[in-house]
Amino acid sequence: MEFKLEEHINDWVKEKFDSLKLKNQIDFFTESAIPDYLKDALRGRAKTENRTNFGKPDFSLTKYKIPVIIENKLGSNKLISENKGIIKFDNKSISGYAVNGALYYATGIVASAKYHEVIAVAIAGDSISNIKLNVYYVYGSGERSFKYLNDVQSLDFLENENSFNEFYDSAILTEHEKHEILINSQASLQKYAKNLNKLMHNLNITAAQRVLYVSGMLLSMQPVIDKNGVKIQDGLIPDDLKGIQSNSKRDGVQIVNQIAEFLKARDIPYDKQELMLSSFYEISKDSQRDEKIVLESEVATLINSEASTSKQIFTFIYKNIFLSIDAMAGHLDIMGEMYSEFLKYALGDGKEIGIVLTPPYITKMMASILNVDKDSKVMDLATGSAGFLISAMDIMIEHVESMYGKKTSLSKQKIAEIKEQQLLGVELNAEMYTLAATNMVLRGDGSSNILKGNTFNTPSSVYDAFKATILLLNPPFSYTENGMPFIAFGLDRMEKGGLGAIIIQDSAGSGKAVNTNKSILKKHTLLASIKMPMDLFQPMAGVQTSIYIFEAHRPHDYDKPVKFIDFRNDGYKRGSRALHNIDEPSKRYSDIIKIYKAGKNAKVEASWDLDSVYIEDFITNSGKDWNFEKHKNSNKKVHLDDFKKTISDYLLWDIDRILKESEIDHDAMQNKIEILNNQYTVAWSEYTIDELFDIRPTKNYGLSNRDLLKSTGNIPVVSNTSINNGITAYVDLEPTEQGNVITFSDTTSDDAIFYQPKDFVGYSHIQCLHKKFDREIGEKVYLFIVTAFRHAVKGKYNYGSKFNRKNAAKEKITLPTIDGKISFEYIEGFIELLQKERLSRLQNYLANTLK
Repeated sequence: MEFKLEEHINDWVKEKFDSLKLKNQIDFFTESAIPDYLKDALRGRAKTENRTNFGKPDFSLTKYKIPVIIENKLGSNKLISENKGIIKFDNKSISGYAVNGALYYATGIVASAKYHEVIAVAIAGDSISNIKLNVYYVYGSGERSFKYLNDVQSLDFLENENSFNEFYDSAILTEHEKHEILINSQASLQKYAKNLNKLMHNLNITAAQRVLYVSGMLLSMQPVIDKNGVKIQDGLIPDDLKGIQSNSKRDGVQIVNQIAEFLKARDIPYDKQELMLSSFYEISKDSQRDEKIVLESEVATLINSEASTSKQIFTFIYKNIFLSIDAMAGHLDIMGEMYSEFLKYALGDGKEIGIVLTPPYITKMMASILNVDKDSKVMDLATGSAGFLISAMDIMIEHVESMYGKKTSLSKQKIAEIKEQQLLGVELNAEMYTLAATNMVLRGDGSSNILKGNTFNTPSSVYDAFKATILLLNPPFSYTENGMPFIAFGLDRMEKGGLGAIIIQDSAGSGKAVNTNKSILKKHTLLASIKMPMDLFQPMAGVQTSIYIFEAHRPHDYDKPVKFIDFRNDGYKRGSRALHNIDEPSKRYSDIIKIYKAGKNAKVEASWDLDSVYIEDFITNSGKDWNFEKHKNSNKKVHLDDFKKTISDYLLWDIDRILKESEIDHDAMQNKIEILNNQYTVAWSEYTIDELFDIRPTKNYGLSNRDLLKSTGNIPVVSNTSINNGITAYVDLEPTEQGNVITFSDTTSDDAIFYQPKDFVGYSHIQCLHKKFDREIGEKVYLFIVTAFRHAVKGKYNYGSKFNRKNAAKEKITLPTIDGKISFEYIEGFIELLQKERLSRLQNYLANTLK
């Protein structure tokens, strides 16, 4: 049957529902009969559109744990609108394509805060035999906050509660995915913060004022909701700021008034309201900032005409940060990231005031190591921007929802209790206090027990009443003895058996904090010491840090060993601009928790030498033998293989340095290329990857890394790493794949596409490109295609738009052709020129080095 109208696709969906025994207006609803609660949730998109309107998907279901919305379009070419693999969200794409519309509605539902997850289904087709169906798990309101479920090709998962729950469990984000989203979100936020900092600088907002503008404006964008959940008024949107010059209608005044209404409605104590508002008045005190001026370049595409300084900043924050908050991983310390970026410009590296904020993936790791759960009472006595409390709160809420379900009465009651009674923060710096309170409010309050004051002077009754079971700390490292008195003070005020963790300069454990350390050991137990990466706080501060973990109110038993863990290789390399994934970091951050708990018996996923990174050893009462290197076995005999590796690593580095630094004779190289071009008169044509290759996943042994990599041999294991040609190790297993192919990892993108010349062992998430053309090709052609492929996908993929087989197949690369056919001869000649040039420089290096 050929479809003539969109209604025919609707009929097809209804028939599917009928076959699944789903009843109209009971189990599912049509566009004209959306349930009131879902209808209200769909108004979430009114944040950016006319507030009286809301989207209407073709079908919706609310009978399972999260809503499902379905959008249909006539014509299989109306499934999705993309630009270089990125799904488009312009008005034309949203209204004209099924995927774009479904995701727009689903992210809008999340934006309403009535649901935190949605399943979006897009269906397009020309006939019963030509139906295309895409399914997405949507976890936020941002334009990239969804996961494509490429294995789901039907509506069968809607049949009953069991089928949906099974589908849901496989759809939700894995811990690895959450970690990657956290890192990607942090990188995006840092980029926005840098551009916002530039905008504010150009608009003459002082460095001290900038972060207050961000936190205050974010609060003003929130709807005003009273403590009973009743909405009093909408949050501000850019169109509300009109540049009116009366004292009561100025843009800055509107923003501050909205903040005041918001804080009042939340029933935040009056003294805290006044303290926060005293900081936010900075936004409204200069009337000139509310006068219309020419647009800065950072907002030129976001605003149609001249706008005030206040509106330009507000609009940038609204479009790039506020609308993406739900899409960012929950553990992300939004205000902390902003503060860190602005701090670079205001105070260099921050050493003057000793403020270096903990990365969100570290706060999450530390909270997880201490087994934070729904019943924990979590305390941070150097709260900063509340990064530790944010991570702890998110873990606690996850635990509640896993036990009681999402949106149940029990879970709502317990989550409210967590936010009101189970988090305690103390912060002396007034600006940081405001940031911490704002950060927690943005996550549904949680600010009730963030106190402004001196940790050591806060009345003991506060700590006695709270009864902390968990203590998380990153104290100011400019404080006495590197800040160790904070952990000593906190441990003294915890419940017996409570757990505390501090990340601190590890000089504190090797002699700089002897007095405090000795006093700690008299009353409390040092359980573990974890050596952290040297570049962890780059570019803010280049200090070596360790995490020390304690049990409260049990004097240290020197006859029991302490766990010492070397986590300097966390899988990342940190540059001035970004984190670089070099060795499976998401797996390593999952593994480190297992290693802490199980030691050398841990069932790890990444490649570890557990014998060298995990040690159990005794400490003395000196207070200066708390670091990993003090306990590493230095008497171990050095083997010949160790020398070989050192020399090999150095030579590879030195050769790479020479090849990069030595001069290239560009003129000579260009002449050679021109000769080649004269020999082959080529045109350049586009080919999709699936025109050239079949993409198939590699086979693998299904072993844990511990078992897979325990042997040594000469067969490479190609994994998800982006270094060493994708090779993690060499083993003595039989190869699972033939060589002379291209591999790529579907968990990364352009940095993990490689040519594999030899047979190898496959690994999960590694895809192989097998040529379709008859002609035999080798290294030179494959290297050319690898380069073109990397260029085509560079910077395009993330967890919202996965680098999977389907997306890879559609990528287009440009290749040289003669008479409409690929000129392999030209490709081989071109690569040979480059190889000869590199080899020539290498020969010169070796000749000079080996004299």
